[in-house]
Amino acid sequence: MNVINFALEKGLEHELESKRVHFRKEVTLAPLSSFKIGGVSPLVIEPESVEEIETVLFLLNQYSIEYKILGGGTNLLISDHPDDFVTIRLGENYKKFEMIEEGKFRIGAACNTTPTFRKISLMGYRGVEFLSTIPGWVGGAVIQNAGCYGGELFDFTDSVKFLEQGKVYTLQKEKIDFGYRYTQFLKSKSAFILEIEMSLKSGNLAEIEESLKEKRDKRNSSQPENKKSAGSVFKNPNLKDDKGNSMKSWALIDAVGMRGFQLGGALVAREHCNFIVNTGDAKAREVYKIISEIKEKVFQRFGIELEQEIEFFGKVP
Repeated sequence: MNVINFALEKGLEHELESKRVHFRKEVTLAPLSSFKIGGVSPLVIEPESVEEIETVLFLLNQYSIEYKILGGGTNLLISDHPDDFVTIRLGENYKKFEMIEEGKFRIGAACNTTPTFRKISLMGYRGVEFLSTIPGWVGGAVIQNAGCYGGELFDFTDSVKFLEQGKVYTLQKEKIDFGYRYTQFLKSKSAFILEIEMSLKSGNLAEIEESLKEKRDKRNSSQPENKKSAGSVFKNPNLKDDKGNSMKSWALIDAVGMRGFQLGGALVAREHCNFIVNTGDAKAREVYKIISEIKEKVFQRFGIELEQEIEFFGKVP
């Protein structure tokens, strides 16, 4: 019996029930991941408020139990055995967004990026159409400063509200350390992102609709469509080639012959080789081995250390 099941038997389950904190036991995490990879978590807790989050953290500390925060499950490789920690996932109260004044939006961290930013765009506000092509939750998009097609989340973000070390903070953008696929939250991994505020300008609806379609078509034509993946595996290196062009990770991966490479159920996508897809029954350990193989081959040939964009959730392998 692991420490979590022991704690449940000794009173953790009763205490969560008495505080009316929603939780589930023995949850397979694969369906909560865009990769559709992941083993069974002994306990998934879904708090609905700051008070409930603080209650959960107090109880877990009392029982000496580690935890990890799971959002939309994109850009994430979940362990085949996520059984030595509790999984915390924000509840339904964080799946809401509202316009608090003209062009200013408050968006919960558990909002799904694709439908949320599509709805905001179709309300006649321009600039965030690219975010409608990025799967996942807003909280995760904040942590990695998600972006594509020349845009990033922090281009439009005014402030971030989060809970860290028992205190709720609201930081304006200029007070946050962020950059290309990076924020201070990615480095610390201890903050619960709660919500963001964004300011957007209105635009021509027909032009916005055309922009939405253009970006969706571009994504579908250049990336594995309707396949189980975690998005781009590696960040593009901040380097130029001999012709002065920015280097792309996919080109380096292709150059070392890894396009189409398969190990078990994990396949380096033929459509875009900076993607690894789950062909049906891939394990986290197989994806990990492919990632390691790509890193080694690229370094041996080019002397370039590729940096992962995908995060590991639990011990992988």
